[in-house]
Amino acid sequence: MRRAEREAAHRKLMEKRERQEARRRARRALLRKATLHELRQRNTGTLFARRNRAQRAIVGLFAVVALVLIWQLVHSLALQIALTALLALSLPVLMIVAFDKRST
Repeated sequence: MRRAEREAAHRKLMEKRERQEARRRARRALLRKATLHELRQRNTGTLFARRNRAQRAIVGLFAVVALVLIWQLVHSLALQIALTALLALSLPVLMIVAFDKRST
């Protein structure tokens, strides 16, 4: 009788493990599907697309230094705003010129 009880307990344990494993596989498949969908929807047309961390840091540091210089050295508020807007609009062009990998 004890052997039958042990086998029944073992069967229950194995069934429980199989159900847990099936749920785990289903969750992983769902997560993988969601992740692949998000990767496909990634927007590559942004300012920092295809740039590594060092390049982004250089551009960010350059922008901060330029903004500090503009706001410290220029006394006209209208000129400060105009130069800040010009910096914001020219930053993507400067990134392409400085870090473009397609140039020969």
